[in-house]
Amino acid sequence: MSVFKAAAMAFLLTLPAAAAEPAPRATYTRNVAIVLYDGVEILDFAGPSEVFKAAAGFGRAGLTPAFRVYTVAASKEPLVSQGFVKILPEFTFEDAPAPDLVVFPGGSSDRLTNDPKAMAWASKSMGSAEVTLTVCTGAFVPAKAGLLDGLDVTTYYGAIEGLRKEAPNARVQEGRRFIDNGKIVTTAGVSAGIDGALHVVARLLGRAVADRTARYMEYRWTPESYLAEKYTILNPSLDAKGRAMQQATLLSDGKDFQGAAEAWRGVLAKDPENSFAWYRLGHELQSMGQLEESVEAANRAAKDPEMRGRALYNVACARAVQGKKSEALQALKGAVEAGFNESWWLQNDPDLASIRSEPAFTAILAKMGGGQG
Repeated sequence: MSVFKAAAMAFLLTLPAAAAEPAPRATYTRNVAIVLYDGVEILDFAGPSEVFKAAAGFGRAGLTPAFRVYTVAASKEPLVSQGFVKILPEFTFEDAPAPDLVVFPGGSSDRLTNDPKAMAWASKSMGSAEVTLTVCTGAFVPAKAGLLDGLDVTTYYGAIEGLRKEAPNARVQEGRRFIDNGKIVTTAGVSAGIDGALHVVARLLGRAVADRTARYMEYRWTPESYLAEKYTILNPSLDAKGRAMQQATLLSDGKDFQGAAEAWRGVLAKDPENSFAWYRLGHELQSMGQLEESVEAANRAAKDPEMRGRALYNVACARAVQGKKSEALQALKGAVEAGFNESWWLQNDPDLASIRSEPAFTAILAKMGGGQG
């Protein structure tokens, strides 16, 4: 047993009992509504959007994403952020799915608070949502709805006094990155929305998912110790099978590919048709240089239409490393036909170096809309 595997297993055994036997959600994917309007601050909505979209993948249960992220506005007409970025909202207040999480970014937030239709939707959504996250002057939305009374809250430093006037019964605090009141999380301005969103991810999906998200974003996230001790490590929204899959992923993240492969085999022993587990097993085997076994696992995963593109891409990589060019190109063609569309990887993945000069490779890349760089 590797040092990392031993440490990881010991660490997981120290989880509190509540984290070991969570009550999984009936519907795993949470809806995340990002509310937009003319004059919205770019990073106020882009930061949390990036966090929740990335965490949707890192916190998934097999192929099921943890979040569905979408934008909502008064209309689907283009709106302008920061005076130069045009955005097309996906939904309006009339047709938007009911959110489990709703995000109110700052900027010209009076466009919301002075709009009765927007406030009616906001009040209803905040009442039923699991979490409302406000960034900067987005805090004025729940303030206008009377939802901040008796709470500790914060906002952009330049709007502190304004929020105190708008919500006289709230305790508006300066110098706080974010404040969590359970159903309502308020943050300071601009980049603080990233911290607040990562905190919400850690609270709902566990510290491991939040850490992977921050690492992907190359964001230095250092939660306060009094908050960090409350996060579970594993995703509390997962069932036992999901937690076993997350533990396997943690081993892989620590480069213990042998331990991860054993863990994925354990998952497959109980669920032999789990295409995601076959895909990940193939990844671990390929990382260990066990290419024939990795191809076998990837081909099992490729039987599932949802996994076919990614799985066949891994087959192409393994065959290219082996120097089996025709098989690699055939698998790569199949991957693209199944929906794999990451042209950057085709042009830069070192595993594909042996086939990159082949005419068939150039044709596949051209079909994707890419070109040799």
